[in-house]
Amino acid sequence: MGCIYRVLEHLINHKAFAIACKRIHPSTHNMSLSTSSEGDPPQVSSSPKRPRPGPSDLPDDFRDLPHARPLTVFDYSSCDEDSDDDSDYRPRRRQSEEGHGDSCSEDEQEDYVELVDTTLESDEPLSAYVARRQSRNEPGTPSFVWRKKENFPRKHAFAAHPGVKADLDGSSTPLEIFRCLFPEDLLSHIITETNLYAATRPSPASSHMRKWTPLSREEFSAYLGLRVNMGLQPRFSYHDYWSQDEHLRSYLYTNVMARDRFDQLTSHLHFTHLEVGEGVPADRLWKLRPVIDSLDSTFKTTLVPDKDIAIDESLWKFRGRLGFTTLNLKKRARFGLKVYKLCASTGPSSGYTSCFQIYTGQDSGDVPAGMKVVMELMERSECLGKGYSVFVDNWYTSPTLFHMLQERRTNAVGTARINRKWMPKDFTALRKGEMDYRSTPTGMLCVQWHDRKVVTVLSTVHRATVDGDGKPHAILDYNVGMKGVDVGDQLSASYPTTRRSRVWYRKVFFFLFDLAIVNAFAVHRTLGGQKTQKEFRLKLGKLLIGGYRYGNAPMTRRTALDEGVLPDQLPPETRTRPHSQQPALPGSRIRCRVCSRRGIQRRTRTQCITCGVGLCQFDCFDEWHDFV
Repeated sequence: MGCIYRVLEHLINHKAFAIACKRIHPSTHNMSLSTSSEGDPPQVSSSPKRPRPGPSDLPDDFRDLPHARPLTVFDYSSCDEDSDDDSDYRPRRRQSEEGHGDSCSEDEQEDYVELVDTTLESDEPLSAYVARRQSRNEPGTPSFVWRKKENFPRKHAFAAHPGVKADLDGSSTPLEIFRCLFPEDLLSHIITETNLYAATRPSPASSHMRKWTPLSREEFSAYLGLRVNMGLQPRFSYHDYWSQDEHLRSYLYTNVMARDRFDQLTSHLHFTHLEVGEGVPADRLWKLRPVIDSLDSTFKTTLVPDKDIAIDESLWKFRGRLGFTTLNLKKRARFGLKVYKLCASTGPSSGYTSCFQIYTGQDSGDVPAGMKVVMELMERSECLGKGYSVFVDNWYTSPTLFHMLQERRTNAVGTARINRKWMPKDFTALRKGEMDYRSTPTGMLCVQWHDRKVVTVLSTVHRATVDGDGKPHAILDYNVGMKGVDVGDQLSASYPTTRRSRVWYRKVFFFLFDLAIVNAFAVHRTLGGQKTQKEFRLKLGKLLIGGYRYGNAPMTRRTALDEGVLPDQLPPETRTRPHSQQPALPGSRIRCRVCSRRGIQRRTRTQCITCGVGLCQFDCFDEWHDFV
């Protein structure tokens, strides 16, 4: 062994060894590095075939070894072998590239270039090398060709760890689950901003509305609990919840909070403020940014979705004045705010929203809007590179997007528009029930199937196979995997907490509040809970209200009918006192009790000193005392 080390040291000292370690041009694969005499430098020969040097040309330390042979750069054979076959001098990496290790055909092996290959042939940076190799598979390059051959999908293994990551278990209450998604610090922030807004912008004076009192945590939780219960008991107007009619009256609302106080909290609800002299931010959602950022963080960390996820848009109804509302005739609301969602599609967590993005009309750029939305949601939810299967509709799907997802170790399935760039153009006309397909050497499949109309699906995980009814498996899996966003929207619309409002950010807040409740319900099911959504919301509303009851006198409208007493209702000791008129407080006018009974709003300056009611000076005074 010492002899071999001295030979290697002898070779390293020559400059020719460093030159031989550089990348060898394909035309010079047969070049070999040999050694001559001990004092001569090694010579590089470019002849196609040269006899191997004899023992006389070797160094003295190496000449006496048995079966001695010259050492070359591409020599991987053992010292026990001695053959003139040139295959011994070929590098093993090139032998593996020329072999057929997988089940793909020879043409596919020649066309397909692996997405990630860390084997470098030079001192080129790894990032530049990977980018160069990946670009050879992009749509529009010679290696990306649609042909009618069976697809060989290159699926990525699922490497995430789905499940609930918060400190919860099957015995957790709905309120404990909700607090993980709607945290206490967010609740405290909203209370602080609401009190600040009410102090800087007091409501106008009103005869029946009391002055603002600071909002406490218990009161705000009770307010949210009433909003949850309102979703379970929908009524035309929220004033009906405080109605005195026996067919409409609900004692829960009148006992917990007065209607005027509920109005105060709704009109002063605020989430952020600007300092003195601070300009309006460029962010169009700055009035809700603390809420959005907090929920986006908790949604991502509380639960990790299962393998199948879906990306689609929802429409939150709003018809007020706002610069970034959209019109979508396919949605029931038609007008409103467009929201992109990434939701879990399968398992008990189906409908859980891991990430969302509100559209504000600022998506212009070089990258198509659909591709930008998918990549941003996948990046923010930390789902890239973990083998997730993402399902999208034809507004997002394109060969370029699916190629980018393949590079990031993500499977993709989605309906497609045949006029998209780099889509196959040679599909044959189909009759009902027939299927045609095309595939690429990179493992991408495009299936076209005629049902009631022609449906085109792009996939990186399917083959061109059908079930017993002749329906492609790609379409069957798409129908199952795409339901995540629809399930979440259905759960939110069943018991909504939103009410009509002209202030856009307050209404959007309650859309986000509903989203947090739906996610809490999905976590409850993932933990093994058996409650229905109605039972879950009912329990959550009770826990939010707790034992809170409004302690002050009700802030109801006071009229002359509620003032004073009738003469026969006076205490016995005052019943014999004389009834006489006296002026009311200086500068004040009070309502006449008799006129109010007739439905006439009339104010007077006189009152009965014994009964304590306002009465007009002439006829009303006598009529009041003759009433009994």
